[in-house]
Amino acid sequence: MCIRQALDSVESAIRLELTQVDSCTFDELTERLRYYSWNQVFTVVDRLSRQGIVTLQRSQGSVYTLSLTSPCSIEARHMTPV
Repeated sequence: MCIRQALDSVESAIRLELTQVDSCTFDELTERLRYYSWNQVFTVVDRLSRQGIVTLQRSQGSVYTLSLTSPCSIEARHMTPV
């Protein structure tokens, strides 16, 4: 399996988990996805966050809660002003 396919697989798993649980901490997500390495999950969450697909909120100290960004927010972010 090439790196791109592996990352696509991790991304699909992350999206599925966040759809099912609505939100969770990063640690909870890595526990749910224990067949992927911490680094694989972090890399994809970082990319999805930068793309505006996943929202990260600091809840306490260094604990972050992740959730999928609503589709309306993503569309608005990608719209070009007229």
